[in-house]
Amino acid sequence: MRLLQYLWFSLIMSGTGWLPDLRPVLRMRGFLLRPSFKTCGRNLQVAKRVTINFSSRLEIGRDVYIATGCWLHAWGGIILEDQVQLGPYAVLVTGDHTRERGSYRYGPSRLAPIRLCRGSWVAAHATVTKGVTVGCGALVAANSVATRDVPEFAVVGGVPARILERKSRIEVAI
Repeated sequence: MRLLQYLWFSLIMSGTGWLPDLRPVLRMRGFLLRPSFKTCGRNLQVAKRVTINFSSRLEIGRDVYIATGCWLHAWGGIILEDQVQLGPYAVLVTGDHTRERGSYRYGPSRLAPIRLCRGSWVAAHATVTKGVTVGCGALVAANSVATRDVPEFAVVGGVPARILERKSRIEVAI
């Protein structure tokens, strides 16, 4: 079943890759990709050149947007809650390598799931590493690497990412 889901993902992405990234095309691509994922809510929008490895381990909520060139490695599991958006060339990677006999080439992978909570945003060229939870309404700024959990309504940036700004629920609601 997982192989069929991945093949379907590859077929849809290659078959629609020539189409422009206009809103109706993004929605159509998202709709056609739904069977590729573990779960998928309505109104998924997916741009061109998106790569998702282990798509059967990806859970997607409603109103999610995945921009062009994103790379998602879902072997350890990824959850994108409602209203999550991924900027161009964002990377979510649920595993890393370990060394065996002095080489990283054949060392076993360490896996941990990634969770992007409701309304969070991973901006252009940002990376979220294994085991990280990005809180509700949080932002991982462009070109940043999130190696630790991001609190709700925080803006994090840098390599490794650190808190740059934090909003309260009251500020966000206004």
